[in-house]
Amino acid sequence: MIRSIRRIDNVKDFDHELIYINQLCCFNNEKVNLLEEKNLNANISRKTGKFELRVEGRLINNNENQINILFDVNNISYQTKKIEVLSTDTNITVGEHINTTTTLELESYHDKEFNENSIYKAFIEVELEVMRSFHYRFETVTHTRNGTKYEYDCLRIDLNNKQYDVTQIKDNSKGYYIFECLQQQSYEEFSDACFAIQQAIGFVTKLMVGGEKYVFDKTGKLYYTNYIRPTIEALYSPIHTNPYSYLDIEKDVADKFLERLTIITLETLSKLVQKINTEPNFSAAILVIIEATSIRSLLIIPSCFAVIIEHFSKYFSKNEYGQQRPIANKDLSSKIIRELHLVIDNNSETLQDQTILKLKRRLNEINKPVNKEHLTNNEKLTRPFEQLNINLSLHDISIIEHRNDLLHGNILLDGGETDDIEKTNLYMSYVSAKLYTLISKLVLKSVGYDGYVYNQAKYLEKYMSVKTNEDYFERV
Repeated sequence: MIRSIRRIDNVKDFDHELIYINQLCCFNNEKVNLLEEKNLNANISRKTGKFELRVEGRLINNNENQINILFDVNNISYQTKKIEVLSTDTNITVGEHINTTTTLELESYHDKEFNENSIYKAFIEVELEVMRSFHYRFETVTHTRNGTKYEYDCLRIDLNNKQYDVTQIKDNSKGYYIFECLQQQSYEEFSDACFAIQQAIGFVTKLMVGGEKYVFDKTGKLYYTNYIRPTIEALYSPIHTNPYSYLDIEKDVADKFLERLTIITLETLSKLVQKINTEPNFSAAILVIIEATSIRSLLIIPSCFAVIIEHFSKYFSKNEYGQQRPIANKDLSSKIIRELHLVIDNNSETLQDQTILKLKRRLNEINKPVNKEHLTNNEKLTRPFEQLNINLSLHDISIIEHRNDLLHGNILLDGGETDDIEKTNLYMSYVSAKLYTLISKLVLKSVGYDGYVYNQAKYLEKYMSVKTNEDYFERV
């Protein structure tokens, strides 16, 4: 097994930021001073996953959703970046007094002195019960916090000649993923890097964190936003080096793989993040994989994976030219053809003469040169596996070819031949798991991963008529 911990001098302090976040989350009708509307009273409250600003009056603007508001809370001045007007309620009382209340959701606001070019820390809260440990999946770096050394909770990623740390912590029954860049950069660059890291970690751990994000510059000034993607819990994870954690694997199988399974090194993780960060088509594919499986729909997942296979067949493939015979050795080609002729002859009693003739004619063409510029659709689908040196079995190829069924409307993969819903659902689960396994091989091999991925479909064989020689973990 590859070394799982990299011991480095890495001291962290998140206390100031956590106190600040906890203070914000305690807002309940906190008085607000509107710096440009001093005649209006206002207050701010913390709601689930958002902050609401209530103003006793009507805020006039050509586009209410783009109102810019300057406000002061506890002697700190903030400016809105993006808001949504939730409601404007008007009440007319006896004596014709008109009272108007405007309620706004602060999707994004920041300290007026927030630095747009700095060293940043971003905090994303996540429920403790859904946190996915980095241990058993990634190589980690040590870090020390409040005098305690931690070994499995921090990743260090190299991206665009900068270093980023991602740290998992628990604080007052809450969990946080904390993203830091150790060098100065623009806020936009930092945000883009965080999003790429979120995707990479989400693909491997099946938890892509999101929702509210609290970003602090190096002086402790805040930039808050809640309009990033929500936290997504996906269905599949390609790697876990503790085989005993899989409840569907028998103990003797787990014993066999205990010392063989491989983590993702920090270098490989960095390459995955780099690819997501710099290649939009690759990033989009990773998001589709995560989001499709989060829905957990047997109707949606196989079709989305078929689209991903199609997408990757173009994205990963390199153009090739000329012609090539499948069997380069002429003597070997002749030997195989003779043996296949013999197979037909040995079964001639069950075949008609015309059928035998047609089959033998095709045998003579079996080693016909393939034009690399004019591949069939199925050949195009398997080419990226060939070019990345990922072995495919005949069974793998048959599963990949379900792309044709799915993209031509046969979303149940049964050809209308059965009314057994349970059997249909089981087979669709199997195809989904198999396609994910193949896709994960492409993704990880493309960034230099050398190790095992979990065969998501293997355990389903025992419930089906499908029997293969595949193992629970496959090397790429």
